[in-house]
Amino acid sequence: MKTLVIALALALTACSSIQKDNFVFEEQTTGMTGTMRGMDVLDENCAWISGSGGEYAFTTDGGMTWTKGTVPGADTLDFRDVHAFSGNTALLMSAGPGEASKIYRTDDAGKSWELCYTNPEPLGFFDGMDFLNDKEGVIFSDPVDRKLNLLTTSDGGRNWSRLNPATLPEMKKGEYAFAASGTSIAFDREGGVWIVTGGEVSRIWHGFSLNGPWEITSPPAEYGDPAEGLFSIAPKSKIRRIAVGGHYMDTEKSGKNILIWDEKNLGWYTPEGGKSVPFMECVRWISDEAVLAAGPPGVFFSPDGGQEWEKIFELGFHTFDVSEKGRIGWLASNHGKVVKMTW
Repeated sequence: MKTLVIALALALTACSSIQKDNFVFEEQTTGMTGTMRGMDVLDENCAWISGSGGEYAFTTDGGMTWTKGTVPGADTLDFRDVHAFSGNTALLMSAGPGEASKIYRTDDAGKSWELCYTNPEPLGFFDGMDFLNDKEGVIFSDPVDRKLNLLTTSDGGRNWSRLNPATLPEMKKGEYAFAASGTSIAFDREGGVWIVTGGEVSRIWHGFSLNGPWEITSPPAEYGDPAEGLFSIAPKSKIRRIAVGGHYMDTEKSGKNILIWDEKNLGWYTPEGGKSVPFMECVRWISDEAVLAAGPPGVFFSPDGGQEWEKIFELGFHTFDVSEKGRIGWLASNHGKVVKMTW
């Protein structure tokens, strides 16, 4: 009996491993026309996308049909991030200088939208948002008065307030973030907050909570150019962390675009197998070991926590997200291009 249990466990482990040949990609039509940089997959049936020109789209049937819309009066806004609470309820975050950064909420699947917040800071260009649960969320922007600029909500995004800047660390000259995929900020499972920056300085910020304390590291990433740095971070666990980036004007440049956490030496490094990966805008864990990353040069897959990488899809994308339970996700890019992936 013991032998049978061990054999069954090994068989299940083998079946659950993900390999590059498992992936299937299917292009879908959403009706969106601009650039899409916000994506939130709630489950295997429900996903929301946000884009330029005030556009958004969502599906509640696994992508068989998509509902596309434009937020009234917001057709000049660029929605760089979206957070889905359900098929009916979602938040859209626009990015831009000053009042071009706004937050909208719908509770009726886009039939109406409430403007919840307008950024009052001329320098406060929104970069991304994330939620710990249905109530608690955070948005951050480019620095205001050299300070990390964080806004928080405790009511699902209806109201936002800025954390006291006196309690937050200073950003360095020329350091900011990229509103490229909505994934430059992320909560971990313990309620900690992770942020990646770029420009003249590229760093990884870790707040053990929104009230700190903050741990800031300078990983061996490429930086020094306004178009270069880290773009996305995914903290899976205390020992499973990964960040990606590169140069968005030189997208084939490789070297230090993949960073993973070394739990033995307590530092970030680029594995040998990641040194050939070009510019990546978004990274997600799809299992305890497997990772996907995407950018304009294509979609890359690692089966072993970021050690080895291989391109699995030639088309380029700005953002993507995956279901936590099902083996399904969506990728989004320019001109309304959306691809469903299963594995």
